[in-house]
Amino acid sequence: MGDSAQGKKIGKAYIETTAIDEFTFNQQYQSFLRAGYAHDVSSNQIVGNYQNYVQDQEDETLTGKKRKRDKGPKPLPVLPDDDDEDLGPWALYKDDPVEPPKPPVAAPAVIPPSIANAAHKETTSSSSTTAAAPANEFIIEPEAEEDKWEKRNERKQNFVLPPRPGRGSHAMEARSIFHGDHEVDFQGRSWTTCPQGIHADDGDHECYLPKKNVKRLTGHTKGVQGIEFFPQTGHLLLSASLDGTCKVWDVAQESYHPLRTYLGHSEGIRSAQLNATGERFLSSGFDRYIRLWDTETGQAVSTFSNRKMSYSVRFYPHDNNIFLAASSDNKIYQWDARTGAVAQEYHYHLQACTSLLFIDQGRKFVSTSDDKKLLVWEYDIPVPVQYIQEPDMHAIPALANHTTEDYFVGQSMDNKIVVYSNNERVKLNRKKVFKGHNNTGYACQMDVSPN
Repeated sequence: MGDSAQGKKIGKAYIETTAIDEFTFNQQYQSFLRAGYAHDVSSNQIVGNYQNYVQDQEDETLTGKKRKRDKGPKPLPVLPDDDDEDLGPWALYKDDPVEPPKPPVAAPAVIPPSIANAAHKETTSSSSTTAAAPANEFIIEPEAEEDKWEKRNERKQNFVLPPRPGRGSHAMEARSIFHGDHEVDFQGRSWTTCPQGIHADDGDHECYLPKKNVKRLTGHTKGVQGIEFFPQTGHLLLSASLDGTCKVWDVAQESYHPLRTYLGHSEGIRSAQLNATGERFLSSGFDRYIRLWDTETGQAVSTFSNRKMSYSVRFYPHDNNIFLAASSDNKIYQWDARTGAVAQEYHYHLQACTSLLFIDQGRKFVSTSDDKKLLVWEYDIPVPVQYIQEPDMHAIPALANHTTEDYFVGQSMDNKIVVYSNNERVKLNRKKVFKGHNNTGYACQMDVSPN
């Protein structure tokens, strides 16, 4: 047979010319390197190790998948569906065999079936009773896919966000400690009642700049995240600390001693606010729970959680049964304390929301975020009415209202306190800027004197 029939001859072999596309050639080339055989397209025959080809065909017929060969480096660990079992660099490789559990050293004693069934029923009933959520605890569990996606995103911010509680977990048991002598005086008045001689004057009194340190309040074991005076009279002071407690202090007397301590968070507290009357207050902790407290009795009225970290909580001025929470998932949630449901979601920020402030007599509110934007919303309408972002603008993690509500101030991260006017539209007042603090990286709280 000539060269034209079998191709060009090189030594004792022939180079045959065959029409084959690049993908098929690469596929068969990799097959030959991996398993030692390839499929000849021109003659429709198997070239190379025919036994490996037969074995692969049998495995594919039985399992529907081709047999994998232990060649090359091992693949990276695969993230499990349940992130509670994610061990990071200690996770097993995909192809590593799972070691069976070791057998017990001694066989357990034989228990009659009747006794075993009775014990099992008793254990089941007691465990279900222990795991049941309290009647005043409202927890919204995210869907499985949403929860998995959020956990993976939070791994990028694990230096900022606290640990995420597991599905089905509950808040710690809430309690309070009263430090005074009597919760009720001889006339039956509560310890929260304003003492005689102090009256509400709507801020119509003269205020002075502080000149010296009069008193230092000690009682918290870690840093204090926020303080707030009792509405109208200011004879009590609420403080929220990173030690997981809130305290109410008596500032009308010269002793300045704490009257009650509220313990209901397993982690530090990020935000707290009293309602318009001071009868109740909200606390948001790094354990991702929001507590509604009764100031007088110290009881936790309700507990709320959607497994998000709430950086700021604010009561709605016209209805203390509704409050807003600025969360770590770039959203603002509007909770109804009576039903424990989320009545509205405000979603327009690109990063975690850090602060909230109601303006215009409660008809609007302002939100700030780590995305260096300031948005103005109308209450109960999930679309912002004003969008403020400047090239030289920094994140504003804290806001405070002026007494007249014609202005509000914000703690900017470039060591400034900026002022915004609130007439028909919110506008930055560039002529009023306060400098002096070196607060970069910290959310310093501000307040405006009553006059």
